[in-house]
Amino acid sequence: MEEQTTLEPLYELLRRDTSSSVNEAGSSLQRAILKKFFRASRVNIKKANSGYKIKIWPMLSTKKTASFIFRIPQSQMHSFLQSCIKNDTKGRGFYTGMMQYLMLNKSQS
Repeated sequence: MEEQTTLEPLYELLRRDTSSSVNEAGSSLQRAILKKFFRASRVNIKKANSGYKIKIWPMLSTKKTASFIFRIPQSQMHSFLQSCIKNDTKGRGFYTGMMQYLMLNKSQS
């Protein structure tokens, strides 16, 4: 329960980010979450029909061309990214730091 309330401001930023990203796909916040969760060296997010096409290059792959692609409906992007955060049990410090950085930069702009 404590983890959920601690990261609630990040979830709210993510909620706004995924709902306002109608014109652009894959904000740096979205890519950072996916890179962390999938341990990826690179993430590409493109608009595709009524959702997103996500291509991920795993960091630990022995082949430079190794990647995988999946699609997420636009209506599920927020819950998918939030699930990545919740299921990354070792990433709590990373996400807390990300939230603090984003909140600090938001207040300075």
